Amino acid sequence: MEQSGGFKMIYRLDENYFVRSLNENDLSGTYSSWFENQKVCRYNSHGKFFPTTKELLNYYQSINKNKELIVWAICHEKDGHIGNISLQDISFIDRRAQFAILLGEEKHWRCGVSSLAINKLLEHGFQKLHLEKIYCGTAANNEGMIAIAKKIGMREEGRRIQHLWLEGKWEDVIEFAILRKEWLSGK
Repeated sequence: MEQSGGFKMIYRLDENYFVRSLNENDLSGTYSSWFENQKVCRYNSHGKFFPTTKELLNYYQSINKNKELIVWAICHEKDGHIGNISLQDISFIDRRAQFAILLGEEKHWRCGVSSLAINKLLEHGFQKLHLEKIYCGTAANNEGMIAIAKKIGMREEGRRIQHLWLEGKWEDVIEFAILRKEWLSGK
């Protein structure tokens, strides 16, 4: 495993970005401020109730105990920890998992890092964990996430009507998924 900034990286995404395990030092960085940034949390519930330092520590400590959850820190060579990506609700019986991503540092938006990280997470899920399906859901007005889901080969599976209360109005949630065979055929 390569080292970068003293931390062992799991995968290099490109010359500037890599993923590694989330570590306790990340909790004292800018991580907690992401949950207070309403632009960062616009399409998720993180910006509604702000986690305390103790809650973040409890979350961090639970990661390695939970075999239904993988969390990686998305990192930039100079800026360090800029976001998280995860496989959650992993079912080794049904061979599926949901992915989630939070890119907390706005200056790294629209740089392609989300697509790079998601592609690497799909590779890990399909090749290392032998999953058959990886899925996600997003607000119908989240144009960025919808574009990324389509770009990486996910297809729309369904829609949950008036599923989210966002910014004073109801929004549908669009469900996306990709099967292992679809991902392999797109490689």
